[in-house]
Amino acid sequence: MSFGYDENNTGIKPITAGEYEVYPTTYAVKLTQATRKPMTVMNYKIRNDVKQENQGSLLQYDNFVESEKAQWRFNALTKATNMYENGHDFGTMENWAEEMLGKPVRVKVRMRKDNKGNEYPEVSSFRQSKFPNMTEVPTVKSHKEMQQAAQNITQNMPTPPDPFANGSQPLDISDDDVPF
Repeated sequence: MSFGYDENNTGIKPITAGEYEVYPTTYAVKLTQATRKPMTVMNYKIRNDVKQENQGSLLQYDNFVESEKAQWRFNALTKATNMYENGHDFGTMENWAEEMLGKPVRVKVRMRKDNKGNEYPEVSSFRQSKFPNMTEVPTVKSHKEMQQAAQNITQNMPTPPDPFANGSQPLDISDDDVPF
């Protein structure tokens, strides 16, 4: 195989405005910077089992802020899954996000400019999928599973000895060991 430069092969094409068949793949629960309200940040994968632009790409940073004014976004995504009865109680925002993982939906994406003039894709609305029967096995990363894995790692780590646990004995440090 030769190794040459190909300007047409520089990575995944940027996501452009349009409609995409996606599924939520990961989320994180955070606090908004300005108001310190809880928010879920959802990421989506553009499905590979539907012929469309940007297959396999990630659509990131869709924010769902827990507030009365923004409740419509939670409801819009939930309705687009076509899997829950009206009035279904998820209990918590995190439970809601867990339930959304892997569910096929169609999103409308628009391009948004930040205050520096950079453009990025933003989910502007949700619709029911035109292809609800997925042949692609969703790859999701459950937030609860990731937290449990991290907790298991830290629980199984040995506790390092305390270097200052010398009982009531004074520490013997010579002046040559001190950097000043």
